[in-house]
Amino acid sequence: MLTYDPRARRLVPTAALATAIGTALLLGGMAEPSWGVTTAKYPGQVKCPKGDYQLCIDGGPGGFTISGRKFSGHANAILLRNVSNVTVSGNTFKNLSGSTGYAAVHVKNSSGIVIRKNTFSGLHNGGNMHGVYLVQTSGSRITSNKFSSITGDPVRIRDGSRNNTVSGNTFTKSGQYAMFSEWGRLEKGETCGRGNVFKSNKYGTGYSGKRLPLIKWGGKGGGRTGLKLTWSNCKKASIVNKGGNTGR
Repeated sequence: MLTYDPRARRLVPTAALATAIGTALLLGGMAEPSWGVTTAKYPGQVKCPKGDYQLCIDGGPGGFTISGRKFSGHANAILLRNVSNVTVSGNTFKNLSGSTGYAAVHVKNSSGIVIRKNTFSGLHNGGNMHGVYLVQTSGSRITSNKFSSITGDPVRIRDGSRNNTVSGNTFTKSGQYAMFSEWGRLEKGETCGRGNVFKSNKYGTGYSGKRLPLIKWGGKGGGRTGLKLTWSNCKKASIVNKGGNTGR
C-alpha cells in the first residue's frame, strides 16, 4: 500500500513512511507515544472491597513479595485475606486516613505473613487506626519496621490470632493503649489468641505523648459496642513480653 509523504512530495510504501516518522521523532528528542504501563499484578490480586484499600489479595498460592511501593492518600493500603507466605517488605505507608481506616496492612484468615523493614507514619482516622492489624492470622512476623505518629495501637491482633511475633521494631509517638494489643468481640463469640510474642523492640511515647504499656491482651468493649472497654478477658495471656525492649 502506498501513502503520500508530504516531505518527499510523492507516494511511498506505508510501512516505510511509519518507520521514517518514528525515527524523526526520536532524533528530534521526542519519545514515541506510550500506550500505558501495565501495573504490577500479584497472584490472588482482586478488586478491592468497600473500605478504600489500594491493593487486595484474596486467596491464591502466596509465596511472593510486595516491595518498594509507596502507599498514601487513602483510608487503608493493603488487604491480605485467605493467603499464606506473603512478604511485605521495604514499602512506605504514609498519611493514610479516612472514615473507613483500619490499618495500613490489614490481614485476615492468613498465615506465614512477614512484614519487615517498612515505614509507617501519619496513620489516623475518626477512631484509632493501626499500622498492622492481624485477624484470625497465625505464624506471622512483624519485624524491623518503623512506626511513627499512629493514632491506634501500631500492631493489633484479633479473633484467635496465634503464634505471631513482633520484634526489632521502632515505635515513636504511636498507640492509644499499647504498642502491641489484642481486642475482639469476645461477647459475640470471637476467641482469644495464644502464643503471641513481643520482644527486642525500641519504643517511645504513645500518640498522645504519654508512656503506654508495651502489651495489652484480651480487650473487649469500647467504641460502638455499648460495653465498657476492659482488658485481660482471656483465661491466659494472649501476648507475652519476652524482654529485650528498650525505651527511647
